[in-house]
Amino acid sequence: MKYYLGIDGGGTRTTASVCEKNGALVCKVKGKTINFYSVGMETARKNLSDIMNDVYKKIGDITFKSAFIGCSALDNRADEVTVDALCGGIIRSDKITMDSDTYVALFSGESSVSRAVVICGTGSMVTGIEDNEKIYTKGGWGHVIGDGGSAYSIAVEGLKEAVTLFDENEFDSPLVKSAQRYFETDNLRRIIDEIYSENTTKDIIADFAKCVSFEAEKGDTVSIRIIKNECNKLLRTVYSLLNEMNSCKILYLYGGVFQNNALFTEYFVESVKEKYPSLKTELLKIPPEEGALKIAREQDE
Repeated sequence: MKYYLGIDGGGTRTTASVCEKNGALVCKVKGKTINFYSVGMETARKNLSDIMNDVYKKIGDITFKSAFIGCSALDNRADEVTVDALCGGIIRSDKITMDSDTYVALFSGESSVSRAVVICGTGSMVTGIEDNEKIYTKGGWGHVIGDGGSAYSIAVEGLKEAVTLFDENEFDSPLVKSAQRYFETDNLRRIIDEIYSENTTKDIIADFAKCVSFEAEKGDTVSIRIIKNECNKLLRTVYSLLNEMNSCKILYLYGGVFQNNALFTEYFVESVKEKYPSLKTELLKIPPEEGALKIAREQDE
């Protein structure tokens, strides 16, 4: 029996799926991020090892015919050194290929037309493809210098506003109260130690974006402004890609921000429709790990 491995490694979590040659799904395992820029290669390897140990427990000690990995640390095809650095001694496969997480998402959607996918989760990035050959990539600069519109960026802007309002003695501000609840304190100054603790990972900060979204949907004007400003940052990145492509028929949306932030998604879709009336925009219905599986199977043909 031939088995194939597809992995979607996002900024916060990773999903690995295994299928047979005919595409029948065998198992699916979730774990922590394998973004080696975010957590370091040692931690990324440990997280991948934990995931693959669970996979092998489910399907036995086998060697895959082909494996394809989408990783949010990448924006193009990884070289053999990078593949071995992450996967060596962990994944047993006749062939292992790695590319960006947006690349595998491209193959989860309609594959017969020029298309693009924008991923907006812990980080953000957009990739397009024409004639299933020419690739365009924008964004994906990481949380230090980029990732506009991402959960991390929304959360940081929300926390910046919260501490500014706190300094202005606006203690009843929705964002101040929300930040205090999130960090379980009645004095916002006490969050400094936690914010800068080595144990406070990027995903812990990014999760505060849900609080900003919640306050925006309740009508808090400061939170609404943050959501729209962050959405506009992402729109600039998306527009730069769409303007470079000769044609794009479908723009797929994927990631936690699109799935959990109704105001952000509505504003994004309306803005794209206004600028590109003929472009179809929709949520990606098939998860990226299944796009990775599709590519893995094709590699064996």
